[in-house]
Amino acid sequence: MLKRILILISICCSFVFAFSDLERALQLYEENKFSKAYDMFKKLCEKDSAKSCFSMAYMLENAQGISRDLNTAYKLYNKACNLGLPEACFNMGLILQNQGYANESILAFNKACNLGDVKSCNNIALFYEKDKDGKMATYFYKKSCQLKDAAACYKLGFLYEKGELVRQNVKYSLSFYFKACNLGYAEACYLLGRYNQLETKDLQKAKIYFGMACDKKHKEACAAYKELNSKTIEIY
Repeated sequence: MLKRILILISICCSFVFAFSDLERALQLYEENKFSKAYDMFKKLCEKDSAKSCFSMAYMLENAQGISRDLNTAYKLYNKACNLGLPEACFNMGLILQNQGYANESILAFNKACNLGDVKSCNNIALFYEKDKDGKMATYFYKKSCQLKDAAACYKLGFLYEKGELVRQNVKYSLSFYFKACNLGYAEACYLLGRYNQLETKDLQKAKIYFGMACDKKHKEACAAYKELNSKTIEIY
């Protein structure tokens, strides 16, 4: 029993020291002491510290205190990605994309997206949107929307409203505009205001949405709110 406790204490202490070493390496990096920081990151990366591998890769990619080496940077990003760091998968995707490997970049972005990286989900969605593949574009925009990305929710509302890449569906469109609005996307609130003003003739609800958009500095919404306000329409 005592032996087991000592082993647990040893493991806990090793985590503490490793965390302290990473903090120290990051501090050296912030102080522009790149050579020392890189050496520390290297030792930690060898112990499977994902953030340390990522930091090494970033320094190699951007020639910070060390000669630029994109191949080694890619390998280190790949290691950090496999260790579960979404930012590393995303940077892998960017390297592949910039070198013209579109399909390979999608695979890297997909790894990051599955790890909850919104930028990567949106990158894939945009790729398929440009490729006129509405099914795949909406699939990845929905993943971003589920991760509470307001712009992705808005884009879904727009796509279902226009009905060009996917079948037009007003119900879906309003639902995604509603999500985007609640996440603070002013244009979505404004469009919901217009829908309620012009389609359902619910001026009370329209005023609520115009007010929400106006609070986000949406000029047209502020003007619409002012117009309804002059008609003494009560919100509640």
